[in-house]
Amino acid sequence: MLFVRRRRARKAWETQLAGAVAESTWLAHELLPAALSTENAVTRRDVWLASRPRVGALENRLNQAMASAPADRLGSLAQLRDAVTDVGSTMDADAATAALGDRESVGAARQAQRQLENALRAFEPPPET
Repeated sequence: MLFVRRRRARKAWETQLAGAVAESTWLAHELLPAALSTENAVTRRDVWLASRPRVGALENRLNQAMASAPADRLGSLAQLRDAVTDVGSTMDADAATAALGDRESVGAARQAQRQLENALRAFEPPPET
């Protein structure tokens, strides 16, 4: 009975993780490219601010997953959570300076995007042989 409960808990956690990884992938592959591809700082800010609640929910979801993560998944999950948090911080900073068009904040956001891409690699399925 205990084995069954543990297996169900692990399966529920894996489902939670899959959702968080899917959202992180959306952030890295859809939202950030859309926001960072524009030279117009006000448009970039507006794109970011429209999606900020969804990113905040992702940050919460990753924190919840961390709380119940199996020990063997903590490292990669912590890296993903930190990368998402960094993206949020850098994009918030860029949005705050939108009127100034600060190029340095865009560079920081692009670096945070690269870190997110790297963190997501830990969750890619292994290549088939």
